[in-house]
Amino acid sequence: MFKRIVAATDGSDGATVALKAAIALAAANKGALTVLNVFNPAETMAGRHSGNIEFARAEHLQGDYAEGQELLSENVLETAKKLVAKRRTIAASFVSLEGDPATEIRRYADEIDADTIVLGCRGLGRFTGLILGSVSQQVASHARQSTVVVTNGSAHGA
Repeated sequence: MFKRIVAATDGSDGATVALKAAIALAAANKGALTVLNVFNPAETMAGRHSGNIEFARAEHLQGDYAEGQELLSENVLETAKKLVAKRRTIAASFVSLEGDPATEIRRYADEIDADTIVLGCRGLGRFTGLILGSVSQQVASHARQSTVVVTNGSAHGA
Protein backbone atom coordinates (compact mmCIF):
# COMPACT_ATOMS: atom_id res chain seq x y z
CA MET A 1 0.00 0.00 0.00
CA PHE A 2 1.07 3.60 -0.66
CA LYS A 3 3.32 2.51 -3.54
CA ARG A 4 1.30 4.09 -6.36
CA ILE A 5 -0.55 7.18 -5.15
CA VAL A 6 -2.89 9.48 -7.06
CA ALA A 7 -3.29 12.91 -5.48
CA ALA A 8 -6.18 14.87 -6.97
CA THR A 9 -5.94 18.65 -6.81
CA ASP A 10 -7.95 21.61 -7.98
CA GLY A 11 -5.54 24.15 -6.50
CA SER A 12 -7.80 24.92 -3.52
CA ASP A 13 -6.45 25.26 0.00
CA GLY A 14 -7.95 21.90 0.99
CA ALA A 15 -6.45 20.20 -2.04
CA THR A 16 -3.05 21.70 -1.24
CA VAL A 17 -3.19 20.27 2.29
CA ALA A 18 -4.14 16.90 0.78
CA LEU A 19 -1.29 17.11 -1.73
CA LYS A 20 1.17 17.72 1.10
CA ALA A 21 -0.19 14.61 2.85
CA ALA A 22 0.20 12.60 -0.38
CA ILE A 23 3.77 13.81 -0.76
CA ALA A 24 4.53 12.71 2.80
CA LEU A 25 2.93 9.29 2.16
CA ALA A 26 4.93 8.82 -1.04
CA ALA A 27 8.18 9.83 0.65
CA ALA A 28 7.65 7.63 3.71
CA ASN A 29 6.75 4.59 1.61
CA LYS A 30 9.08 5.15 -1.36
CA GLY A 31 5.99 5.32 -3.53
CA ALA A 32 5.31 6.89 -6.90
CA LEU A 33 3.05 9.93 -6.93
CA THR A 34 0.77 11.07 -9.72
CA VAL A 35 -0.71 14.53 -9.25
CA LEU A 36 -4.00 14.75 -11.12
CA ASN A 37 -5.99 17.84 -12.03
CA VAL A 38 -9.42 17.23 -13.52
CA PHE A 39 -10.97 20.25 -15.14
CA ASN A 40 -14.75 20.29 -15.41
CA PRO A 41 -15.88 22.95 -17.90
CA ALA A 42 -19.51 22.76 -16.73
CA GLU A 43 -18.59 23.62 -13.13
CA THR A 44 -16.22 26.37 -14.13
CA MET A 45 -18.77 27.99 -16.41
CA ALA A 46 -21.26 27.92 -13.52
CA GLY A 47 -18.73 29.62 -11.25
CA ARG A 48 -18.20 26.66 -8.92
CA HIS A 49 -14.45 26.28 -9.34
CA SER A 50 -12.96 26.20 -5.86
CA GLY A 51 -9.29 26.62 -6.73
CA ASN A 52 -7.21 29.38 -5.21
CA ILE A 53 -6.19 30.49 -8.70
CA GLU A 54 -8.00 33.62 -9.74
CA PHE A 55 -10.18 31.87 -12.27
CA ALA A 56 -11.90 35.06 -13.36
CA ARG A 57 -8.66 36.46 -14.77
CA ALA A 58 -10.08 38.20 -17.80
CA GLU A 59 -6.87 37.89 -19.80
CA HIS A 60 -7.16 34.11 -19.65
CA LEU A 61 -10.79 33.84 -20.62
CA GLN A 62 -11.44 36.62 -23.10
CA GLY A 63 -9.96 34.53 -25.88
CA ASP A 64 -10.45 30.88 -26.62
CA TYR A 65 -12.25 29.10 -23.75
CA ALA A 66 -10.23 25.91 -24.22
CA GLU A 67 -7.05 27.94 -23.86
CA GLY A 68 -8.36 29.35 -20.59
CA GLN A 69 -9.03 25.81 -19.34
CA GLU A 70 -5.52 24.73 -20.22
CA LEU A 71 -3.97 27.75 -18.51
CA LEU A 72 -5.91 27.13 -15.31
CA SER A 73 -4.88 23.47 -15.24
CA GLU A 74 -1.25 24.38 -16.00
CA ASN A 75 -1.27 26.86 -13.10
CA VAL A 76 -2.65 24.25 -10.71
CA LEU A 77 -0.07 21.66 -11.79
CA GLU A 78 2.83 24.16 -11.71
CA THR A 79 1.97 24.95 -8.10
CA ALA A 80 1.87 21.21 -7.36
CA LYS A 81 5.26 20.70 -9.04
CA LYS A 82 6.81 23.29 -6.72
CA LEU A 83 5.49 21.45 -3.66
CA VAL A 84 6.68 18.06 -4.90
CA ALA A 85 10.11 19.46 -5.86
CA LYS A 86 10.82 20.09 -2.17
CA ARG A 87 11.06 16.29 -1.79
CA ARG A 88 13.62 15.42 -4.42
CA THR A 89 13.43 11.68 -3.80
CA ILE A 90 9.82 11.28 -4.95
CA ALA A 91 9.09 9.91 -8.41
CA ALA A 92 6.22 12.10 -9.57
CA SER A 93 4.17 12.68 -12.68
CA PHE A 94 1.59 15.36 -13.40
CA VAL A 95 -1.58 14.79 -15.41
CA SER A 96 -4.43 17.03 -16.52
CA LEU A 97 -7.77 15.58 -17.62
CA GLU A 98 -11.12 17.04 -18.57
CA GLY A 99 -14.49 15.75 -17.37
CA ASP A 100 -16.40 14.99 -14.22
CA PRO A 101 -13.79 15.06 -11.43
CA ALA A 102 -15.09 12.11 -9.38
CA THR A 103 -15.46 9.90 -12.44
CA GLU A 104 -12.10 10.83 -13.95
CA ILE A 105 -10.20 10.44 -10.67
CA ARG A 106 -11.55 6.90 -10.24
CA ARG A 107 -11.04 6.01 -13.91
CA TYR A 108 -7.46 7.27 -13.97
CA ALA A 109 -6.57 5.57 -10.67
CA ASP A 110 -7.86 2.30 -12.16
CA GLU A 111 -5.99 2.93 -15.42
CA ILE A 112 -2.60 3.26 -13.71
CA ASP A 113 -3.40 0.57 -11.12
CA ALA A 114 -3.02 2.98 -8.21
CA ASP A 115 -3.39 1.56 -4.71
CA THR A 116 -4.27 4.86 -3.00
CA ILE A 117 -6.14 8.05 -3.82
CA VAL A 118 -5.58 11.18 -1.74
CA LEU A 119 -7.80 14.23 -2.04
CA GLY A 120 -9.10 17.12 -0.01
CA CYS A 121 -12.62 18.19 0.67
CA ARG A 122 -14.29 21.57 0.65
CA GLY A 123 -16.05 21.11 3.96
CA LEU A 124 -19.55 21.57 2.55
CA GLY A 125 -21.16 20.10 5.64
CA ARG A 126 -23.49 17.14 5.74
CA PHE A 127 -26.62 18.83 4.39
CA THR A 128 -24.98 20.81 1.59
CA GLY A 129 -22.78 17.84 0.68
CA LEU A 130 -25.87 15.64 0.54
CA ILE A 131 -27.71 18.05 -1.75
CA LEU A 132 -24.80 19.04 -4.01
CA GLY A 133 -22.69 15.94 -3.62
CA SER A 134 -18.95 16.20 -3.27
CA VAL A 135 -16.06 14.86 -5.26
CA SER A 136 -14.35 13.43 -2.18
CA GLN A 137 -17.56 11.71 -1.06
CA GLN A 138 -18.16 10.19 -4.50
CA VAL A 139 -14.56 9.02 -4.87
CA ALA A 140 -14.39 7.54 -1.35
CA SER A 141 -17.71 5.75 -1.83
CA HIS A 142 -17.02 4.25 -5.25
CA ALA A 143 -13.25 3.88 -5.75
CA ARG A 144 -11.72 0.42 -5.55
CA GLN A 145 -8.54 1.96 -4.10
CA SER A 146 -7.98 2.98 -0.51
CA THR A 147 -8.97 6.62 -0.32
CA VAL A 148 -7.60 9.21 2.06
CA VAL A 149 -9.74 12.33 2.40
CA VAL A 150 -7.88 15.19 4.05
CA THR A 151 -10.00 17.76 5.79
CA ASN A 152 -8.93 20.70 7.96
CA GLY A 153 -5.38 19.37 7.99
CA SER A 154 -6.25 15.86 9.19
CA ALA A 155 -6.66 12.68 7.18
CA HIS A 156 -9.62 10.31 7.32
CA GLY A 157 -9.34 6.94 5.57
CA ALA A 158 -12.20 5.36 3.66
